[in-house]
Amino acid sequence: MDTFLAETAKAVIAKQQDLKNTICIVPSERAGIYIKNCFKQELKGQVSFLPKIISIEKFIKEISGLETMDQVSLVFEFFNVYNQEYKGQEPDTFERFIGWATIVIQDFNEIDRHLVNAKEMFSYLTDIQNIKDWSPQNDEETTTVKNYMIFIQDLYIYYQKLSDSLLEKKAGYQGLVYKQAYQNHQEYLEVHKNKSFHFIGFNALNKAEEEIFKSFLAIDYNHIYWDVDEYYLENKHEAGLFIRKFFSEWECLQKEGRKNFVNNHFKQKKNIQILGTPISVTGIKAATSVLENQINPEETAFVLAEESILPVVLNSLPSNVNKVNITMGYALSNIPLAGLFQSLFDAHLNKQKLGKEAFYYKDILSFFRHPYVAKITENTNNQIIEHITKNNLVFLTKENLVQLCKVYNFNKSIVSLFDEFSTVLGFLSNVLDFINYLNTLLEGIELLYVEGYRKVFQEIVNLNSQYKYINNIKVLYKIFKKLLPLETVDFKGEALEGMQLMGVLETRCLDFKNVILTSVNEGVLPSGKTERSFISFEVKKHFKMPTYLAKDAIFSYHFYRLIQRAQNIYLMYNTKPNDFGGGEMSRFLTQLLIDKQEDVTHKNIVAPVHISEVKAREVIKTPRVIELLQAYFNKGVSPSRIIEYVNDPLEFYRKIVLKIRETDKVEEEVAHNTLGTVVHDSLEFLYRPYLNKILIVEDLKKMKLEAKTMVSSKFKEYFKEGDTTTGKNKLINEVANQFVLNFLNKELQEVESGKEIVVKSLEGEYKAILVTPNGHKILLKGKIDRVDEVDGVRRIVDYKTGKVEAKDLKLSNVSLATTDYKYHKILQVMTYVLLYTETENFDLERNLLQTGIYSFKNFKSGFLAMNFAENKYKKEEKVSKEHLQDFKQSLFALIDEILDSKRNFLENLDKKFKKEV
Repeated sequence: MDTFLAETAKAVIAKQQDLKNTICIVPSERAGIYIKNCFKQELKGQVSFLPKIISIEKFIKEISGLETMDQVSLVFEFFNVYNQEYKGQEPDTFERFIGWATIVIQDFNEIDRHLVNAKEMFSYLTDIQNIKDWSPQNDEETTTVKNYMIFIQDLYIYYQKLSDSLLEKKAGYQGLVYKQAYQNHQEYLEVHKNKSFHFIGFNALNKAEEEIFKSFLAIDYNHIYWDVDEYYLENKHEAGLFIRKFFSEWECLQKEGRKNFVNNHFKQKKNIQILGTPISVTGIKAATSVLENQINPEETAFVLAEESILPVVLNSLPSNVNKVNITMGYALSNIPLAGLFQSLFDAHLNKQKLGKEAFYYKDILSFFRHPYVAKITENTNNQIIEHITKNNLVFLTKENLVQLCKVYNFNKSIVSLFDEFSTVLGFLSNVLDFINYLNTLLEGIELLYVEGYRKVFQEIVNLNSQYKYINNIKVLYKIFKKLLPLETVDFKGEALEGMQLMGVLETRCLDFKNVILTSVNEGVLPSGKTERSFISFEVKKHFKMPTYLAKDAIFSYHFYRLIQRAQNIYLMYNTKPNDFGGGEMSRFLTQLLIDKQEDVTHKNIVAPVHISEVKAREVIKTPRVIELLQAYFNKGVSPSRIIEYVNDPLEFYRKIVLKIRETDKVEEEVAHNTLGTVVHDSLEFLYRPYLNKILIVEDLKKMKLEAKTMVSSKFKEYFKEGDTTTGKNKLINEVANQFVLNFLNKELQEVESGKEIVVKSLEGEYKAILVTPNGHKILLKGKIDRVDEVDGVRRIVDYKTGKVEAKDLKLSNVSLATTDYKYHKILQVMTYVLLYTETENFDLERNLLQTGIYSFKNFKSGFLAMNFAENKYKKEEKVSKEHLQDFKQSLFALIDEILDSKRNFLENLDKKFKKEV
C-alpha cells in the first residue's frame, strides 16, 4: 500500500533538485517522523541532504518570534492585568478569577487565530445584549444585565493589555502567536525567498494559517499536498467542507497541479466491522482479540477516541503483540499517584472546612492506605490504620500524627506533609521533600510518574514566587487541578516499529493497512455541541469564527481520512447508555452503513451470561474441623453463636472454625451495638448498689439524677475519642439518655403503684456443663442482663435497644425454637432459662419464673414475657418444667448436629440475619 506520505516524498523529490533548501511543513511531530523515513526510503542510499521537516506549531512560532506561554502561566499573567485594569469596587479573588479566566483566554485565542477585529466584536456583543434586553416596559437595566455589560466592555481592555504585556515578554497564548506570525509572514518570506516551502496534509485552517498559506503559495516554487478522497470532496459531505472552500476561494489554488492528490481509495473493497458492546472493556477485549488471529499488529493502528482507556487497552493486548509504540501522553491525573496527592489535599481542605484543629480520619486513612505509602513504609502503614480504628479516632491532631509516625519510624518527609504551614510555599516545600523521598524508593515507570508530579509542583512554586497570588491551600488545589490534566507522562518507544497506539489527532497524514478505532459514539466522535465560551454562536457565525459545526467537520475529516486507505477496519462503539443518555453509535458509522453497505458487517458483541443454578456451598467436617468445634464447645458456646448457626451454618463455620472476624472500622457515628452497650452498662451500674434489696422510690429518684452522668461516662468508655456533642451523635446520646430514663420512670411508676421489685443479678455470667444425648460434653454460657423478682415472680430479663413485639416471643411448641431463625429471640431467652435453672438449681415446679425482653423502641408495651399459650388471644407466661425440657431436647439435638462429623456445614441461601443488641 502506497501511503500518502510516501507519495508526497516522491513528489517533493521530483520537484526539488536541491533538498537542502527545502522545508516541509506537516500537521504534527509524528507525521514529521514518518515522512522523514519516507524520504530515506525514496532516496535509496543516495548522498543527499534531507529537507528540513517542521510541524506547523513550530513553523508558526518561528515566523512570529514568540514563545507559547503555558495555560497556567497565562492565568497568572492575566490576573496581574486584571488587577491593574479593574475599575469596580470589589475585584474577584484569584480563586474566583480562575473560574472564568480560562474561558476568556480560550476566547482570546479564537479571536486572534481567526484575525477578528476584537474591538468591533466586543462592541457587537454588548449591542446584541442591549437588543435582547430592550422592552417598552423596562426603563432601567437590571443589576445582572448591567454587570454583564460592564464585564463584556472590560474584556476588550483586558484583551489589549494582556496582548501588550505578553508581547513585551516575547511570549503569547496560541492565538497571539498566530496573529503575530500573520503580521510577520511577509517579512519572513522575504528573508527566506531562496527556500522552497511544501505544506503537507492539511485540512482545517484558522484564518491566520489561511492567509499565511496563501501568501506562500502565491510563489510558484512553493507547493501544497492535500490528503483527500473523492468520496467526501465531490459532494456536500462535511469531511470535505474546508478543502472544498479552499479549492473554490483560494486564487493560488487555481494554478495547475495545486488541487492535487485527490484520489479514490475509499470506494475500493474493504473489510469494515462495526462492533457494538454494552461495556467498553468488552469492546476492547473484542478489539484486541483480532490482533491475535486476524491481522498483523505491525501493520495496525490502534486509535483511542477516549484516551483515558489506555491502561485497559494495554492490559488487554494479546501475547503476540511484542512491540507497542504509544504516541499519546498519559495524563498525570489518571495515574495512581494522583490519589495520594488528592487525599493529602482533602485532609488539609476538610480540616479548614470543618473548622477543626484536626484532620478527618477518612482522609488520613485514604492517605495511609495508598499503595505507594504501603510500599515506602514496608506495610507498617497498617499499624497506624489499626491504631486509628482501635481507638476510634474520628479526628486526629497534628500531634497525634507526628507521634504515630515517630512510633512506627516513618520518614520525616511523610510527617511534614501534615505540618501547620504559615505560607503555601512552606506546604509546597514539604511536598517536594516528600517527592524527593519517593524518588529514592520507587523504580521503573513509577519514577516517570514521580518526576511528572515534581514538575507540576515546581512550576507552581516558580509561578507563586513571581506573582504571589496563591495565598491559601484552596487556591493552590484549584491551580493543581488545572495543571494536572495539562501534564502528561510521555512514553518512549521506536516510532516506526510495532503496533501504533495513538489518539485521533496523532493519526493526521498517517496510513495503516489495519485500523482499530474505539469509542465511536455520538458525543465522543464527534464531540457534539459542548462549548465553553462567552461568545455566542450567532456572534461567532457573524465574525466567521469556528463553531461546534466546524469541530464536527474536522473530526469527520480525521475519521474518513484514517480509513480511506485502510483494508481492515474495526470500529467499536459502546451500546450502554449512561446517566445522560448515550449508547448511540456515531453518525459516522450510520453513514458508513449506507455508503459502504456491501463492505460493512455490523454486529453487537455481548459477553455471554451463564445462568446457573445457585447451589448452596458445603464444607466437609474433617477430623480437624470436629476437633476445633469440640474445643470451642468445651471452652464455652453462647446462644448468639447458636443463633448464627441456625441463620447460616456456613457463616458459623467461618467465624468459629476459621476465626474470620469483621474488620474493625472507625465508628464515626455511634453504632447500634455501641448504643446498646452504653444503655446496658448504664443500667447495670445504676442498679448495682441496690442488688437484693426491695427498690423504693428514693432509690429510683437518686438513679435518675445520676443517669445522665452515667450515660456520658459510658459513651467515653466505648465511643472512645468519638464526639457525641454534635450532629447525629448528639441525637444518639440523647436517645441513650431517654432509654435509661424511660426504664427508670417505668420502674418508679411500678414501685409507686405498690409493686415489690428486687433486683437479684445484673449482667451476670452463667455457665453450665451439659452432656447431650450423643455424649457431647459442652460448656454453655451466657450473660443475662438482669434477673429480678416482681411480686414474688422471678424474671429473666434481656434488654433490646431494637424493636421487639409481643408476637416475637409467642410460641406454644418451644421445640421449634431451634429450627428457624425467626424464633431467635425465643431461643436466646429460653437458653438463659436453661442456664439459670441449671446454675441456681431453680425449681420450676415450686417457683414462678418468666423470661422475656424489655424493648426500648417499644417501651410502652412494658416487659414482653415469653408466651406459651396455644390460643393467640390468651397468655401463658409461666415457664414450666415441660417447656424447659422440650426446649432442652431441641437445643441438644441442634448441638449434636453441629458436632456430628457426618452432617456437613451447608450454606443457608435464605438467611435473614439481622444483628440485634
